[in-house]
Amino acid sequence: MSSHEAAMFERRSSPRTLLNETGSISVDEHRSVPCVVYDRSMGGVRITLPEAEIVPDRFVLSLKASNEILICRAVWRKLEEIGASTETTELPRPAQSGLRRVQTVA
Repeated sequence: MSSHEAAMFERRSSPRTLLNETGSISVDEHRSVPCVVYDRSMGGVRITLPEAEIVPDRFVLSLKASNEILICRAVWRKLEEIGASTETTELPRPAQSGLRRVQTVA
């Protein structure tokens, strides 16, 4: 298959990056399930997990290595995979350093 033929089969609007990064999906306010983010593009992710059927159509994905939180919408599903668009990205939060109160003298 030529590179031109391969490009014709590619439906993504931006290239994907292979990650194999661990993460977790919030199924509801009390439960999350571990997953692997197999690849990522500018507007989406491909996730693998054994219990893909319990993941709602809209979900929160937390990426451990990059400390990112993504709001996702499932676009397609297979047995143990979900392809999702990312609706918004929250920037990584810096770790809070030890905060202390400074007392001022009047």
